[in-house]
Amino acid sequence: MLKILATTLTAGAALAAAATAAAPVTVTLAASATVVSYGKPVTLSGALSTKRANQPIAIEATECGSTKAVKLATIRTAANGVFSTPVTPAAATTYQATFKNVKSPTVAVAVKPVLKLTKLARGSYTAKVTAGKTLKGKAVLFQRYSTLRKRWVQVKRVVLTTEAAGPTKPTVIDSASFRAKVALRIRVRLLISTVQAAPCYLSATSNVVRA
Repeated sequence: MLKILATTLTAGAALAAAATAAAPVTVTLAASATVVSYGKPVTLSGALSTKRANQPIAIEATECGSTKAVKLATIRTAANGVFSTPVTPAAATTYQATFKNVKSPTVAVAVKPVLKLTKLARGSYTAKVTAGKTLKGKAVLFQRYSTLRKRWVQVKRVVLTTEAAGPTKPTVIDSASFRAKVALRIRVRLLISTVQAAPCYLSATSNVVRA
C-alpha cells in the first residue's frame, strides 16, 4: 500500500514538474506615461515570466509614419526577470519587447508638440512649435481668455511659415511672426488643434503671456 502511494506521489510530482516546464514564456511591457510633451523621456518596464536574470530583451519601436519596427536597444533582465529602459519618442510611437521569438503586447505613447508664444512688442508676437517632425504649413490658434465667458476664445489663425533645424536631431522648430489686436494685459496663448497636429501629434497649448 505504501509502495503504491509513493509511486502515485512520485508520478504526480513528475506531472506537475512537466506542466511547469511546459508553461509558455511570456513578456510584459508597460510605459510610465502614455502621453508626453516632445523631448520628455518615458520609462518602459516589464518582466520575463521565467524570472531569470541576465536575459536579453530587445526593445523595438514603430514610429508614426512608418510600418517598420526599429530596434532601439537590447537590455538585460535584473533579478526576478524584470527590466526597464528610458526612451524619448520623437512622435507617436508603438513599443514592443522581444525575448527570442516571444513578443510582448505593444504599448503606445502619444506625443504633444511644444508651443511657445513670445511677445515682441505691443500687438506683435512670435509663435514657435517644436517637434520631431515638421508642422510647417499647419495652423495654430492665437487665443485670449474671456473673463466674461470664462473660457479661451479665438483671436487669430496663424500659419507656421518658417522651418528650422533644432539643436539636436530630429528636432524641428516651425514658427511664424504675426500681429494681433488684444486689450492690454489680457492673457493670451497659442493652441494647435488635434486636426492640425495629426497624424503624429496631439493637441497642445503654449505658455500664457499678457498682451
